[in-house]
Amino acid sequence: MVFLNPNFQNPTGAVISSERREQLFSVASELGLPIVEDDPFSLTAFEGAAPAPLKSMDANGNILYIGSFSKIAASGLRIGWMVAPNSIVQRLADARQQMDFGLSVIPQQVAAQFIKSDAFQPHLDRLQIQLQFKRDLLIESLRRELGEQISFVTPQGGLHLWCMLHPKVPDGKLLDEAIRRGVVFVPGGVYGSDSGFVRFTYARAKTEEIESGIAKFAEALHSLID
Repeated sequence: MVFLNPNFQNPTGAVISSERREQLFSVASELGLPIVEDDPFSLTAFEGAAPAPLKSMDANGNILYIGSFSKIAASGLRIGWMVAPNSIVQRLADARQQMDFGLSVIPQQVAAQFIKSDAFQPHLDRLQIQLQFKRDLLIESLRRELGEQISFVTPQGGLHLWCMLHPKVPDGKLLDEAIRRGVVFVPGGVYGSDSGFVRFTYARAKTEEIESGIAKFAEALHSLID
């Protein structure tokens, strides 16, 4: 089984190119490998629609397409969706029922009403605008505070900014220094990367906290290289 996050991947924000998607789909089809396509971020695309999911290429039911309201509606709304052959849906539903006798129907009803309401699309429009504004504010703050000491590729959707630090400092010490100043980030090593990478999440932070937070992060970094 192959698990993929093709659009605005967490943590890097990367989007798999169309050529790479075709290669992945071809190899998986040839080997008979099922693909789980996790796509919680496509509806956050800032400029136009995100690339079509891999599932759109699937004529044989080899791809299980899943998404979640937790990234586009509310972090506590742990309701998702799945597009897959009916036989797989039924088997997974049965397995879930045996685990915990099924999920609460109330959050499911809330999600269903939200999708059908006239408020859903305007909510997505506002979400995209707010996320893009916060992304831009984060990038502006990083460039002002750190300049050549940090590099990144600007994401076109999603919730995260993946950065490479050019001063080589221990991840653990940098995190400790940041926490002392009231700032928390995720070291890249948590995701299996080499030392020197960090993930900033701009979705949850309040707008007025972003600039001061990055200034404190820069202080933490500079305290280890001065």
